[in-house]
This record gives sequence, structure tokens and C-alpha cells, in this order.
Amino acid sequence: MANTVYYSESYKGPQLLVVWQGTIRALSLGGEMTLGRRTPENVVDIPVDASFVSRSHGKFICDEQGCFYVDTKSMNGTYYNGCAVYPDTPYRLMNGDVLHIYNAEPKSGSDVVTLIFMFDHPQSFTAQTIALDGQTAEINIGRSFDKDITVGSQAVSADHAAFFRDMYGWAVADHASVNGVFLNNSRITSPLYMKVGDCVRIVDTNFVFLGDRIVYQSFKSSENAGIGTTLEVHIAQRTVRSLFSVHALLRDINVTFHSGEMILILGGSGAGKTTLVNAILGYEKADGKITYNGIDLYTDETGLQQKISFVPQSDLMRDFDSVYYTLRNAADMKLPENMSDEEIEKKVIETLRLFNLDKVEDSLVKKLSGGERKRLSVAIEYIADPEVFFLDEPDSGIDGHYTIQLMSILRKIADRGKIIVIISHSANRIAENFDKVLVLAKSKQDQCGYVSFFGTKEDAYTFFDTDNLEDIVGRVNDQPDHFIQKFNSLYR
Repeated sequence: MANTVYYSESYKGPQLLVVWQGTIRALSLGGEMTLGRRTPENVVDIPVDASFVSRSHGKFICDEQGCFYVDTKSMNGTYYNGCAVYPDTPYRLMNGDVLHIYNAEPKSGSDVVTLIFMFDHPQSFTAQTIALDGQTAEINIGRSFDKDITVGSQAVSADHAAFFRDMYGWAVADHASVNGVFLNNSRITSPLYMKVGDCVRIVDTNFVFLGDRIVYQSFKSSENAGIGTTLEVHIAQRTVRSLFSVHALLRDINVTFHSGEMILILGGSGAGKTTLVNAILGYEKADGKITYNGIDLYTDETGLQQKISFVPQSDLMRDFDSVYYTLRNAADMKLPENMSDEEIEKKVIETLRLFNLDKVEDSLVKKLSGGERKRLSVAIEYIADPEVFFLDEPDSGIDGHYTIQLMSILRKIADRGKIIVIISHSANRIAENFDKVLVLAKSKQDQCGYVSFFGTKEDAYTFFDTDNLEDIVGRVNDQPDHFIQKFNSLYR
């Protein structure tokens, strides 16, 4: 389940985080802004389209005296740091204050709106989710990289806090941190149980408990912001020759991947996903140029191709080797010869912890679950510290819990400045991890694969008029040439 939250430079200015149905959106506050349920006749500045939110629920007022919240006699009321507010009464907002709007006794993220006021905060973030299923009992948070969630701020202790489950529910505990843990903006002094909608703040990172999951902010690493790794792909065409003809499998592929990005490759059968990856890796060279930081990998003789790793669907691990021996053997083969035994051992132990394999390091490979086996196959490639990872359907054959766990680890690796590129057919359950989407389509005119979209996930939803990644494949299969032409006209 490991993931990384990096602390970046803070921005001082009133901001409101709106958390509902597992999403987090940020709004800047200024002047007087109304909060309520939007209707054709009712326009509000901060719309929350939940049935239990009144059309005129409240308002925020920010002036030279500070920021205030006023409940405007709403039907279900508003709670301020856990206490019900009086209507038409201004409440001064301080950094980290939490407002709630409940639908009776909330049971899920659809039954509560959580509003978090921040004044000192990082400028941008992405929302991340950790599922709280029957197989997850504890989530550790800290600055140390072996934590389930690593927060890279120096203000965060190495072992800062934990969410844990017992017979009565989920609770949060402070591990004697320097800067504390805040539940609904009150610093905790002992473990406390959480109810749906509660907000836990660690330094500038907010975690909202939604019963079956925790949604939280993830920040890009300022530490890795200067790392400039780029992988540019320029393929004129990739052809295969038969006895009497030459057929093109791919044409006109021009994309660039940057460090810190996690990219999803989508496309129907025969669209060229695997062909593209094989061309980039040099297994099946295409007519074109693949450059790593400006150096052509097809002609390079310095070994830069070793900075790119590939994890196939199937693995070649020996069933009767232990997890530790399998990874140690990979380290001995892949790491530089001048590394000492102590350095190699340290790298192996760190990798076991990163991939949550330290608890099964003595187990035989044949005894591993599907998710554990897949994590080990990725760890074998990670041990050599490559800059670019390609993974072919890493979620194939493993259940949802293990898929989310693996993708969170890969997101963590990407946040360290690596490039992660994944082919997947079950993208919806892991959608929040991706920065960009590359969609390939097989033209009905010449039976060749082309780019039908490349850009951010949000732009992909707009481009294909859907909010579902898996729907994109169906749409591009139905009208491949339409989307190929649309992409060329809009983005070229």
C-alpha cells in the first residue's frame, strides 16, 4: 500500500478543501462566497451537489479581519471541529479548521461533506486513496521511506503516526512525533477512533477517513523537481514482412515521457501496445528514434538501455527459491561489481520493505500469493535502480486489494523521479495513480496502430466524453479513425 507524499513550498492564502464521495477539490477563498446545492435557479460560489446540503447552506466571508463561516439556517446544519454551529453566527476560521455537513449518521463518503480550511498550504496536490479492506490492519506514516505512506517534509517525524484497526473500528495514533497529529484540528494525546468524514492532519497533509477508505493529498517532490529525465519516442513506422508484402503495425508515434510521471497505455487488441513497448525497449526496432535525455538508444554504445526495465506478465522465478534469495541473486547480478556486500545487503533489505515482502522473505516463491509474486517480479527489476519501468498488465491475475497495493508502490517510485509506464485493461480501480494516458487505436483504413490520444487523465475524460478509463477502450474500438483524426486536429 506504500505511497509517497512530498512536502513542497507552502503558499499562504485562504483555501478550502472540499471532500465528498472520495474526491478532494481545492478552492481559493476571497470576499463573500456562498455554499450550497446547485439547481438551475440557484447559483452558488461553492457548489456541493449532495441532497442533504441545503440550496443556501452557508457562506464564507474573508476580509481584512480574517475568514469566517456562517451557517445560513440550513436544514441539516454545519459542524465546526466536531461541534454544531449556531445559525447566522460567524465562526472565525483558523488554519486546519474542519467543517462537516452530515446526512444523519454517515456510513460512507456519500453521507458527509468535509470542508477543510487551510491558510498555509502547498500550492498543488493530487488526491490519493487507500482502501481499508479486510486484509489491511495498519497504515504507518512518516518521513522514513519504508513507511506505508512517506511524507517527505522535514517537519514530519521518521515514524510519525499510524492508522490501525481493532474490533471497534479504525483509529489514529501519534507515535510521539515532534509536530503532532490533529483530528478535526485538535491535537491528539492518545489513540482516538475515527468516524466517517473525520480529518486527520499531519503537518500540511490532510487525510479524510471515509469508512472503507482514506483519501488524502499527495504532493510532488520538490527534491526531485530538478531531475530532468525524458524519454522521447519518435516512430515513423514499425513494419513486419511476410512472404509477399510488408505490413505496418505502428505509424506516426510521437510522445515524450518525463521523470515523475506514471503513464497508462490503453488500446484494444491489435492496437499496438506491446509492439510499441518492444520498439522502445529495442527488442523489435522501429523506423524512428528513441532518445533518453537526448541520446539515441538505438545507436548508443554506453549502456543507457540498462536504465530501462521491463516487467512482463509472466515471470521466470524459481519456485523453490526463497523470496530473499531470489532478490539477493538479482542484486548480485544487476548491481555494480564495485558495490560492497554490505551495500548490496542494505539495498536488498530496503527493497523487501518497499515492496512489503519483508514479512515473507523466508517463504518459497511457490508459496506466495499472486499479489506477492507480482511484487517480487517488480522488485527484481527495481533492485538495479533503473530510471524507466515498463510493466505489461501487472494487475492481471491478482485481486483488487493487491492491485491497489502494487500501484501505490509504483506511484511511490514514480514520485522519486522515475518514469512508470503501464499497460492495463482494468484501469478504473487504479485510475487515481496516473498522470497521463496514451491511447492507441487500430485504424480500420489500413489496419495500423496510431495515437488516438496522449495527455492528462482529465483531458482524456473530456476528449472521449466519459469519466471512465475502461470506457475509452470501447469508444476507440468503435470509432478508431474518428478519434485518430480528432487527436491530430486538436493536438498536432
